[in-house]
Amino acid sequence: MSARDRETAEALVRLAASLDGAVLGLGTAAVAVASWVKYLAVSGQLRLVASAATASIGDARSLLRGDGNEPRIAAVRGYVRTQGSFLRAPFSSEAGVVVKHTQMCLFTEWRGIFGWTFDLHALLFRSWKEQIVTSFRAVPFVLASTELGNSTGVVHINVDEVDYQPLPLTTVFHKLIPLETTPYTLFQTIIGNGYPIALLDEEKILPIGKKITAIGLCRAKNAESVEITSCPEIPFFLSELTKDEMQAQLASRARILFWGSIVLGTLSVCLVGHAIYRGWKRIKLRREARQAQQMFEDAEDAIREDNSSDDDDDDVGDGQLCVVCLRKRRKAAFIPCGHLVCCCKCALRMEREVEPLCPMCRQDIRYMIRIYDS
Repeated sequence: MSARDRETAEALVRLAASLDGAVLGLGTAAVAVASWVKYLAVSGQLRLVASAATASIGDARSLLRGDGNEPRIAAVRGYVRTQGSFLRAPFSSEAGVVVKHTQMCLFTEWRGIFGWTFDLHALLFRSWKEQIVTSFRAVPFVLASTELGNSTGVVHINVDEVDYQPLPLTTVFHKLIPLETTPYTLFQTIIGNGYPIALLDEEKILPIGKKITAIGLCRAKNAESVEITSCPEIPFFLSELTKDEMQAQLASRARILFWGSIVLGTLSVCLVGHAIYRGWKRIKLRREARQAQQMFEDAEDAIREDNSSDDDDDDVGDGQLCVVCLRKRRKAAFIPCGHLVCCCKCALRMEREVEPLCPMCRQDIRYMIRIYDS
């Protein structure tokens, strides 16, 4: 783990542990809610994929409803074939119906000359470090029942909005291009821990003859052929997976999201409940501390009054004398036992002991109160 990641993790742990874990509990609750929302979305996608009609390429017309203008979710599997035109990748010269050229900027880890960990580029331009699509080209193509030769039928694939969907592309070109240093690189070296060192250049194509599955909205293209376009509600459009494999993948993800949201939700309730209990306990202790302080002040006043009335204690009988000092009148009662056996000064001294016990019944003492004669 790099120094930046370690310090970031430490800061997150301190933040999560603040307020007796309430921040961690609320964060966990937010993740649980997000997981539940994703679970509902994936469950809807799973239902759509499960409801998709399937047919062979030669029997694709059976997927249509009525006159064929009403779209229907369907899935077909076949081989990629061109409609006469195709594309060639600029660097590899490989032929395909889809060509995607991407560049990824690679950054190095550096703490800076002064040991600072502040990364201005990572803070403001983090998304620029992600993969950047520099070009995307596609030509219309069809899925056929056979890779070569005459096919019993074809299904046309509409690629007008295919660039935002994940595609089963094959990498045909891969090159690492070093970057020259610039004055901005020197500035990044001084203040931050991350400056570009190279570009990863890649070319990917959808080759001719590859067997894939197309799932989406099926409608009639003309009187003889069928066309499939992408459906925004389905995470697949063109894939190497079969329909059953798509369902299994979505079902597995739905189960993970469901149980993950349940576990995280339970954990968040426990954490927030623990934080609330700790907060209530702290408030209770503060209230008891204020009460104890008030009782202490009252006891001090009682001791002063007791000292001022020492002259009145000369004619006190033996049954009214403090059992500790045997000199002053009994004027303090212990709570909760209620025994009136000590003067205020002795009662306060016993209350301040490490293990305050009543001298009469040896029961724990919570506090003492001053008793006034009527």
